[in-house]
Amino acid sequence: MKIVAANIFVVPVGNRTGVILELETDQGISGLGEAGIAYGMGTEATAAMVAQLVQSVVLGQNPGPVELIWSNLYERGYWTKGGGAITSAAMSAIEVALWDIKGKALGVPVYSLFGGPFRDKIDTYANGWWMGCETAQDFAKAGQRAVEAGARGLKLYPLGLMDPETVIRHPIRRRVDPGLLELAVGRVRELRAAVGPGVDILLDLGGGLHADQMRPLLRRLAHFDVGFAEEPMDPGAPDALRNLDRPIPCAAGERVYMRYGFHRLLGTGAVDILQPDICNVGGLAEARRIAAMGEVHNTSVSPHNYGTTLASVIAVQFSASIPNFRSLEIFPDFHLEPGYIPLIDQPVEQMLDQGRLPLPQGAGLGVSLRRSDVEGRLWRRIEGAG
Repeated sequence: MKIVAANIFVVPVGNRTGVILELETDQGISGLGEAGIAYGMGTEATAAMVAQLVQSVVLGQNPGPVELIWSNLYERGYWTKGGGAITSAAMSAIEVALWDIKGKALGVPVYSLFGGPFRDKIDTYANGWWMGCETAQDFAKAGQRAVEAGARGLKLYPLGLMDPETVIRHPIRRRVDPGLLELAVGRVRELRAAVGPGVDILLDLGGGLHADQMRPLLRRLAHFDVGFAEEPMDPGAPDALRNLDRPIPCAAGERVYMRYGFHRLLGTGAVDILQPDICNVGGLAEARRIAAMGEVHNTSVSPHNYGTTLASVIAVQFSASIPNFRSLEIFPDFHLEPGYIPLIDQPVEQMLDQGRLPLPQGAGLGVSLRRSDVEGRLWRRIEGAG
């Protein structure tokens, strides 16, 4: 079997943009992958990086030795060494598509290729339920509705403000007005009062504040039985976590790339929960290596997942294959976002049952691309022997 062509799609999907790769083989088996730059800047740069890596390294290759191809991408890409969002996300899309092909060729789910599954259902926590909320009372009412709909955990951005362009506006220059700190505490306090003690409340702090504001904020928020505080400090300065009091378990990893970045993060001794995004961390096998590193450091893994419906399927495959899994981020109301399209034939978001997801049973990733959803969104097609 050889890889003979690739299609790269850039597709707006709700509040994000998917960079989707489809690798084609000469035996009619295709594989799907996603590059995890679904929001922020860099979408088309990532698509271009995918195209260049496919053209230079992947076309004409037997897709079977996935790890060898990954190693060749890492060695020959040059800027791939040391990681970074664009290069790492491009490698992720290619690697996942190769595993999809391999699973389809062997007739087994991707998680079976890694010795899984460890579980038959995937625990999740809900994100996106807070859309349109501003006041503490807004968050309380929306959170209560989400729990009544089956959510077992709720993540919110206590310091975030709604923004028409970026959806959420995070703190800038690591400082906020004291009034926003009071609003953040009120949001969490009212949410906990509304949903009761049995719901996992998780906080995304968006890259954090200076320690003089973050320390007292975390101490106040700890009174509301918070499951974790995500990115309490700037991810570009992981060593700052060492000196931060942590009355709440610390989660990090959304903007950390490959095992090398996570080695440094774990070296701080200050992270309790790792959050690799399989679509930008280097792919499935790299994410599993990171999970194994976390196991040595006695940390659990809660994958970051803010991409298209394909990204959710990929994250489920990973979550089924590791022992130290905590819970998976999911957007139960994804279909309500303006401009949403399913993109694949069986979005897992539609299969949520009381906050849990069933495992896909099909070969490979177990899903197919909906051609009608990507029509007119082909960014580039590449053909040839490499």
